[in-house]
Amino acid sequence: MMNAKKTLSIIAGAGALALAACSGPQEENLRMVPLTAPTTMPMTSYGPNTRVVVAGVDYTEVHDEWMNQDIMKKATPGNTRVVISRGSQRGQLMVGDEVAMDFPVCLGTASLRTPVGHFRITEKAVHHVSNLYDASMPYFMRLTDSGIGMHVGPVFQTPQSHGCIRMTRSSCVPLFKTVKVGTPVTIVR
Repeated sequence: MMNAKKTLSIIAGAGALALAACSGPQEENLRMVPLTAPTTMPMTSYGPNTRVVVAGVDYTEVHDEWMNQDIMKKATPGNTRVVISRGSQRGQLMVGDEVAMDFPVCLGTASLRTPVGHFRITEKAVHHVSNLYDASMPYFMRLTDSGIGMHVGPVFQTPQSHGCIRMTRSSCVPLFKTVKVGTPVTIVR
């Protein structure tokens, strides 16, 4: 796959927007970030309530991602859990009873539906390849013995996976770094 790296800044007064640098496969998502501080602030210094709009390179779907850095700092292996909603195609990282992250996900099709229920992360692998589909599944977090897990992949607003929970790289990487083997994951209708 080809690597792409793009950076674009659009300055429009106090409500400035910037397209954050993103490198990786072409289908990887780009992040449009409203700057909440002066434009001299580095792109990596987002405020605690930064709202991130993710737009795919090869498709027109647009999703909102949200992360509260103050709550993320409180995360420990013992106080985190993940909640995935099939109905809204959204996920949340909970730290205690507070939402630390809210992000889009792409779940299984009607014939390969993502299961509902209570799970725990049983394996984490930065570089994982599906032995069933021979597909790369970066930042894989296994939930079932049958291979269902959370990982980086194309995220659409309609179910299109083989049952896994696909996430954008910008939400999957911080989630992967925060959770551990044993972290509870609840998938609801």
